[in-house]
Amino acid sequence: MTTPIRGSCLCGGVRFEITGRPLFLTYCHCSRCRKVGGLANLTVRARDFRWVAGADLVSRYRAEPPFHLVRSFCRVCGSYLGEPEADPKYFPLAATSLDDDPGIRPALHEHVADKAPWYEILDGLPQYPGDPPKAAFSEKPK
Repeated sequence: MTTPIRGSCLCGGVRFEITGRPLFLTYCHCSRCRKVGGLANLTVRARDFRWVAGADLVSRYRAEPPFHLVRSFCRVCGSYLGEPEADPKYFPLAATSLDDDPGIRPALHEHVADKAPWYEILDGLPQYPGDPPKAAFSEKPK
């Protein structure tokens, strides 16, 4: 068994762990991710995620259509946690909420057409104006 990857909010009231290898780590520049400070997103399988403590402290924000993702936050300290209710199979977590190294590195930038004008992308990773094509995720994570 691999060592779980731990994560938590700023106050430590909400804690979670990921028991399987994350699928992807990406940078999203859409206006919604920027507003919550969730630029780096770690995609994990739902079956590999569990709340360790503070599940009752998690508040949710459901955006109006056409947006369908449910953003999760600690209701005590306001830390953005990701979207663990986005999909029953896999979902993005806020990489900033991780306490441990996820073992993978960012693969790409998405929604760069919406990026903040003051943010310069200098890392050489592939950039997509909107959603990346599925082929961008076809390689096994490194």
